[in-house]
Amino acid sequence: MAANGVARGSRVSSDRLLLRGLGVIGLRMTQAQREALEVYCSELLRWAPQVNLTGLKSKEAIVREGFLRSLTFRTAFEPAPGMKAVDIGSGAGFPGLVLKICCPEIGMVLIEAIRRRATFLRHVIRQLGLAGVHCLHTRAEQLHSDPEHRERYQLAFARAIGALPDVVALAEPFLSPGGRLILQAGRKTVQSLQTASPRLTALGMSAAIHEAPAIDPGGPPTQLVVVDKACR
Repeated sequence: MAANGVARGSRVSSDRLLLRGLGVIGLRMTQAQREALEVYCSELLRWAPQVNLTGLKSKEAIVREGFLRSLTFRTAFEPAPGMKAVDIGSGAGFPGLVLKICCPEIGMVLIEAIRRRATFLRHVIRQLGLAGVHCLHTRAEQLHSDPEHRERYQLAFARAIGALPDVVALAEPFLSPGGRLILQAGRKTVQSLQTASPRLTALGMSAAIHEAPAIDPGGPPTQLVVVDKACR
């Protein structure tokens, strides 16, 4: 009985945290979407001991740094029916799977090279009964010349885990002309924008900083790098 009470209390706390964060970001989600995130969070915690999915170990950390941080990406694009997006190196599904739950009208492809993580993502997709989202167990580079994926996406998401030009070069082949890559980037990536500019221009890309709202009231804004591909 006590265990159930703790579980209910944790759920209420994380739900309040989510609602508060959505308010700060300026987004709304339906009850069904919030419940989907609750299931997603529970599965993350259940799989964590067996699969290295994320460094976020508590429900509150997953809601704040996983879900809400992913949802800040939504402030850098306007979803539309028929829009196609790709999440490169999806890991635990941040931000791609979270954005798919928030924006069901978008077609989403999750690319994940590690088999166990891809298995987890496919499990959550089935568990939630999501349509219009697929997880591919492969490396992004292997899809660059595939006509099914080359220049087929209006949006791409990736984590800036390397030098900015290298991450952009990895994503560029997936983007259609006029497409957009959105990265959550740390201070070093932001500071490297000026020096990276010539290489980005050579790729037909231009980058700018997008300041998304904070995920906590009174907190610092979330820095995103938005990289646009030139139209032909």
